[in-house]
Amino acid sequence: MITDLIALEAAVDHDGMTRMALSGELDIHTAEQIRGPLTRSIAPGGPDLVLDITGLTFCDSSGIGLFLDLDHSCRAAGARLRLTGVPQLTVVALRLLGADRVLAYRPS
Repeated sequence: MITDLIALEAAVDHDGMTRMALSGELDIHTAEQIRGPLTRSIAPGGPDLVLDITGLTFCDSSGIGLFLDLDHSCRAAGARLRLTGVPQLTVVALRLLGADRVLAYRPS
């Protein structure tokens, strides 16, 4: 899925995990554009969702809220959300909002 401000790429890795990558700007508008495709990738009893956000150039509280919603949906389905390549400014936002206590993430 590609819009002017955000791109979402998906692949199923050989280890069975669902891997997706986000690039661009994640804000109130783009978060809603990609919410559906990300949520549909979560299946009951399915694999963990690994979301590489190395390519994010901007992430506001709407993006953090999306990550928290995805984490909740994953847990309800018996899976986990794992954020990888988290840019430093997004790490700061996760900490300020307390989301770092809930989300599994690895900084870039």
